[in-house]
Amino acid sequence: MNDRLSCSTALGESLPAPHLLEIVTRHTGATICVVDNDLNILYANEAYANWFNVRPKELLGRTLTSLYSDAARAQFRPHIDRALAGHEVTYQRQICNSEGQEVWFSISLHPWLDGDGQVGGLVNSALEVHELKVTTEALRAANQKLFSHMENSPLAVVELDAQLGLVHCSSRATEWFGWHHASHQGDSLLSLVGDGARVSALRKGLNRLLSGAERQNRVEASFVRPDGSVQHCMWFNSALINLRGETVSIMCQIEDITERVAAADRLLHLAQHDSLTGLLNRGAFMVKAQDAVSQLDEGADAGDGVVILFMDLDGFKEVNDLYGHHMGDTVLRLVAQRLGHVVRAGDTLARLGGDEFTVLMRGNPSPQDLRQFIDRLMQAFATPFALPDTDGVRVTLGVSIGVAAHPPLPAQVDELLTRADHAMYEAKRGGKGSVHYATPAPCDGLG
Repeated sequence: MNDRLSCSTALGESLPAPHLLEIVTRHTGATICVVDNDLNILYANEAYANWFNVRPKELLGRTLTSLYSDAARAQFRPHIDRALAGHEVTYQRQICNSEGQEVWFSISLHPWLDGDGQVGGLVNSALEVHELKVTTEALRAANQKLFSHMENSPLAVVELDAQLGLVHCSSRATEWFGWHHASHQGDSLLSLVGDGARVSALRKGLNRLLSGAERQNRVEASFVRPDGSVQHCMWFNSALINLRGETVSIMCQIEDITERVAAADRLLHLAQHDSLTGLLNRGAFMVKAQDAVSQLDEGADAGDGVVILFMDLDGFKEVNDLYGHHMGDTVLRLVAQRLGHVVRAGDTLARLGGDEFTVLMRGNPSPQDLRQFIDRLMQAFATPFALPDTDGVRVTLGVSIGVAAHPPLPAQVDELLTRADHAMYEAKRGGKGSVHYATPAPCDGLG
């Protein structure tokens, strides 16, 4: 091949003048060579020749394959064959430079046509993309690592778009909630979680992120599993904000706190309930009573009020003395069960301690209704209590009841309970199975 072929070729048209071609190819930033069908080099720019530490003219007439190792030829030969068949080919591979470093290049092979319209060879251009490739690989590896962390995290992870549409959810989110980004892509999370008090905080929290009122928040939501059990979740939500201050996506990391909630409920139950009978204890009873009193309006009508009944068992000491405290505890549980069947819906039954029980009645029952309720309490003790594991031993108990009501007594919980307690002792003095009503003292107001 002569020098003219390095500047003009059988492409059918004369190429620009040699100096113009050199200017164009020198400043493209790419290594360029032109070869014929036999891979003889017809043209090479300076960048391509520099790769082999020679001048461009020294490459003319040499074959492309003679410049590379067997391993390199094995890599690029299939691509060259495809280009010589008339296809545009682009691929990436690593090439060892003169310093022995492996550098990534993006290589484009463009077939050229001779005067008969047949493929006469190809133009080989290669652009170094090492930094881009390294950065891309690093980003891919980082994304893969992040994805792996998301999939293996004990938290469920959900990604949302700016309209709260589902973009991605981890396998744990699919396991917990049944969502899958492949089948629920774009579905509104608000439609997936549904309505109701269990998710109201979540809906409000996500909307605060959308409005820009918050960048992140933590909210609790509950979901009913297919088996009917309740799953409690803590949602840690964060918003991705663009330069205009708009929320473009939201990431939700969700922790299953069902066991934690259950443990807290158990502790609360223990704190509020009597461990022997399961009834409310004194502290919880006082809270309920105070709540009932606090809800009374200052201008209460005839239907507003509270009644406290203070009960003490008659004959319980004899049971303890005869059968021991263990059997006495059993009797207290039996008493609690019977009283539980008597109290009305809305009434509060509690064990204050020992053999003392109380009932809080909301409203202001008429004297007749109150008397009928007390009769039912008394009737609960009409049948003797069968002691288990005693060959049929049965014990008979009674109950003395003190009653304090607002109105007419003051609307003060401590005062009402004290008056009911004193009234109970008056009932005791009147004989077993008696009832005594606390009456206003001369200094009492109307409450």
